[in-house]
Amino acid sequence: QTWPLDELNVLLGPSALQSPFAIAIQQCQVFVVVRNRSKNMYTRLWCVTELVLANAYADGTIEVIGNMPPRAKSAGAAIGLGATCSVPEDIALLRATIAMTTLDANALVAEVIQAPHGSKLRDCA
Repeated sequence: QTWPLDELNVLLGPSALQSPFAIAIQQCQVFVVVRNRSKNMYTRLWCVTELVLANAYADGTIEVIGNMPPRAKSAGAAIGLGATCSVPEDIALLRATIAMTTLDANALVAEVIQAPHGSKLRDCA
């Protein structure tokens, strides 16, 4: 990420649920998961958090495009709740945010990893 850390902390505030990205997710009609073959995005806790928030709060469709890396299905503990952040202080904040939703982050990540290109995980429209 390219924001200076103090500016990003002010933007995010004390709760990731009140951050601009969470508010945008809550208002989206289509949440698109764009996977790529070179990196499993769900080793990044921010990506896991966004997926969980979309499942918990978005009113629209969640669509999956692109392909996962060949070994993504066997990534093990380094994905989902085991994912990390470049800023260690974010880890507790994001895990607490995920916990507030009561959703199973690991199951949601597994569903996206297994989903074929072009899948709709949920269609609330």
